[in-house]
Amino acid sequence: MLSNISGYIPMKHSKSFLLSAAFLLIMPALYAVPIEDKSSDEILSEVRISRIPKIIEILEEKGLRALDLENYNDAKEFLQKSLVLRNAIGMKQTEGSAQILAKVSSIESKLGNQCEATKLGRLAKRIYRQIGVNFGAVQFEEPPTKVAQVSCNDTITWLKD
Repeated sequence: MLSNISGYIPMKHSKSFLLSAAFLLIMPALYAVPIEDKSSDEILSEVRISRIPKIIEILEEKGLRALDLENYNDAKEFLQKSLVLRNAIGMKQTEGSAQILAKVSSIESKLGNQCEATKLGRLAKRIYRQIGVNFGAVQFEEPPTKVAQVSCNDTITWLKD
Protein backbone atom coordinates (compact mmCIF):
# COMPACT_ATOMS: atom_id res chain seq x y z
CA MET A 1 0.00 0.00 0.00
CA LEU A 2 2.74 2.47 0.90
CA SER A 3 4.63 1.67 -2.29
CA ASN A 4 1.55 2.66 -4.25
CA ILE A 5 1.24 5.91 -2.35
CA SER A 6 4.90 6.80 -2.70
CA GLY A 7 4.60 6.33 -6.47
CA TYR A 8 2.23 9.29 -6.62
CA ILE A 9 4.17 11.55 -4.30
CA PRO A 10 7.55 13.04 -5.25
CA MET A 11 10.38 11.28 -3.41
CA LYS A 12 11.44 14.31 -1.35
CA HIS A 13 7.94 14.64 0.10
CA SER A 14 7.23 10.94 0.67
CA LYS A 15 9.29 10.74 3.87
CA SER A 16 7.47 13.70 5.44
CA PHE A 17 4.16 12.32 4.21
CA LEU A 18 4.84 8.95 5.84
CA LEU A 19 5.90 10.61 9.11
CA SER A 20 2.75 12.76 9.08
CA ALA A 21 0.56 9.74 8.37
CA ALA A 22 2.22 7.76 11.18
CA PHE A 23 1.73 10.68 13.57
CA LEU A 24 -1.95 10.96 12.66
CA LEU A 25 -2.42 7.23 13.23
CA ILE A 26 -0.68 7.35 16.60
CA MET A 27 -2.29 10.63 17.72
CA PRO A 28 -5.38 9.11 19.40
CA ALA A 29 -3.14 6.88 21.51
CA LEU A 30 -1.17 9.93 22.66
CA TYR A 31 -4.27 11.63 24.05
CA ALA A 32 -3.96 11.38 27.81
CA VAL A 33 -7.04 10.75 29.91
CA PRO A 34 -6.80 12.69 33.17
CA ILE A 35 -6.13 10.29 36.01
CA GLU A 36 -9.11 11.52 38.02
CA ASP A 37 -11.44 10.49 35.19
CA LYS A 38 -10.35 6.86 35.47
CA SER A 39 -12.01 4.32 37.75
CA SER A 40 -10.80 4.02 41.32
CA ASP A 41 -9.39 0.54 40.59
CA GLU A 42 -7.39 1.92 37.65
CA ILE A 43 -6.11 4.80 39.77
CA LEU A 44 -4.99 2.42 42.51
CA SER A 45 -3.19 0.16 40.05
CA GLU A 46 -1.51 2.92 38.01
CA VAL A 47 -0.55 5.52 40.61
CA ARG A 48 1.98 5.43 43.43
CA ILE A 49 0.35 5.40 46.86
CA SER A 50 2.13 8.64 47.78
CA ARG A 51 0.23 10.47 45.00
CA ILE A 52 -3.23 9.19 46.00
CA PRO A 53 -3.89 12.00 48.57
CA LYS A 54 -3.36 14.63 45.84
CA ILE A 55 -5.75 12.77 43.53
CA ILE A 56 -8.29 12.59 46.36
CA GLU A 57 -7.97 16.35 46.79
CA ILE A 58 -8.53 16.92 43.05
CA LEU A 59 -11.56 14.60 43.04
CA GLU A 60 -13.10 16.36 46.03
CA GLU A 61 -12.55 19.79 44.44
CA LYS A 62 -14.19 18.58 41.21
CA GLY A 63 -17.05 17.09 43.21
CA LEU A 64 -17.64 20.31 45.13
CA ARG A 65 -17.53 22.37 41.91
CA ALA A 66 -20.08 20.04 40.30
CA LEU A 67 -22.21 20.31 43.45
CA ASP A 68 -22.10 24.12 43.24
CA LEU A 69 -23.28 23.83 39.63
CA GLU A 70 -26.04 21.47 40.78
CA ASN A 71 -24.63 18.69 38.60
CA TYR A 72 -25.47 16.05 41.20
CA ASN A 73 -24.55 12.94 39.22
CA ASP A 74 -21.02 14.16 38.47
CA ALA A 75 -20.59 15.43 42.02
CA LYS A 76 -21.68 12.07 43.39
CA GLU A 77 -19.31 10.21 41.06
CA PHE A 78 -16.26 12.30 42.02
CA LEU A 79 -17.01 12.21 45.74
CA GLN A 80 -17.70 8.46 45.74
CA LYS A 81 -14.41 7.85 43.95
CA SER A 82 -12.57 9.97 46.53
CA LEU A 83 -14.19 7.93 49.34
CA VAL A 84 -13.14 4.64 47.74
CA LEU A 85 -9.56 5.95 47.43
CA ARG A 86 -9.62 7.23 51.03
CA ASN A 87 -10.69 3.78 52.20
CA ALA A 88 -7.99 2.10 50.10
CA ILE A 89 -5.19 4.09 51.73
CA GLY A 90 -6.47 3.81 55.29
CA MET A 91 -8.32 7.12 55.67
CA LYS A 92 -11.70 5.50 56.27
CA GLN A 93 -12.28 6.66 59.84
CA THR A 94 -11.41 10.33 59.39
CA GLU A 95 -13.40 13.51 59.74
CA GLY A 96 -12.80 14.26 56.06
CA SER A 97 -14.37 10.94 55.07
CA ALA A 98 -17.36 11.63 57.30
CA GLN A 99 -17.80 15.07 55.70
CA ILE A 100 -17.71 13.55 52.20
CA LEU A 101 -20.16 10.83 53.27
CA ALA A 102 -22.53 13.53 54.55
CA LYS A 103 -22.26 15.39 51.23
CA VAL A 104 -22.90 12.23 49.20
CA SER A 105 -25.85 11.50 51.52
CA SER A 106 -27.25 14.94 50.74
CA ILE A 107 -26.75 14.39 47.01
CA GLU A 108 -28.47 11.00 47.17
CA SER A 109 -31.38 12.63 48.99
CA LYS A 110 -31.67 15.30 46.27
CA LEU A 111 -31.59 12.58 43.61
CA GLY A 112 -34.43 10.75 45.39
CA ASN A 113 -32.34 7.80 46.61
CA GLN A 114 -33.55 7.89 50.20
CA CYS A 115 -32.29 4.44 51.23
CA GLU A 116 -28.76 5.24 50.10
CA ALA A 117 -28.96 8.71 51.69
CA THR A 118 -30.07 7.26 55.03
CA LYS A 119 -27.33 4.62 55.08
CA LEU A 120 -24.61 7.12 54.15
CA GLY A 121 -25.86 9.59 56.77
CA ARG A 122 -25.74 6.89 59.46
CA LEU A 123 -22.23 5.88 58.40
CA ALA A 124 -21.07 9.51 58.58
CA LYS A 125 -22.57 9.89 62.07
CA ARG A 126 -20.93 6.64 63.19
CA ILE A 127 -17.52 7.89 62.01
CA TYR A 128 -18.08 11.25 63.73
CA ARG A 129 -18.92 9.43 66.99
CA GLN A 130 -15.88 7.14 66.71
CA ILE A 131 -13.46 10.01 66.26
CA GLY A 132 -15.12 12.07 69.02
CA VAL A 133 -16.51 14.98 67.03
CA ASN A 134 -19.01 17.12 68.89
CA PHE A 135 -22.38 16.86 67.10
CA GLY A 136 -23.17 20.43 68.12
CA ALA A 137 -20.36 21.52 65.78
CA VAL A 138 -21.47 19.24 62.94
CA GLN A 139 -24.58 19.98 60.96
CA PHE A 140 -25.90 17.88 58.12
CA GLU A 141 -27.15 19.92 55.17
CA GLU A 142 -30.44 18.06 54.84
CA PRO A 143 -31.45 15.27 57.14
CA PRO A 144 -32.49 12.29 55.02
CA THR A 145 -36.12 11.33 55.32
CA LYS A 146 -36.97 8.13 57.13
CA VAL A 147 -37.51 5.16 54.85
CA ALA A 148 -38.99 1.82 55.73
CA GLN A 149 -36.19 -0.66 56.44
CA VAL A 150 -37.91 -3.33 54.34
CA SER A 151 -37.19 -1.53 51.07
CA CYS A 152 -33.50 -0.84 51.73
CA ASN A 153 -30.52 -3.10 51.13
CA ASP A 154 -28.06 -3.56 53.96
CA THR A 155 -24.88 -2.66 52.12
CA ILE A 156 -23.51 0.22 50.10
CA THR A 157 -22.27 -1.53 46.97
CA TRP A 158 -19.67 1.01 45.83
CA LEU A 159 -18.18 1.44 49.32
CA LYS A 160 -16.61 -1.81 50.42
CA ASP A 161 -17.20 -1.94 54.15
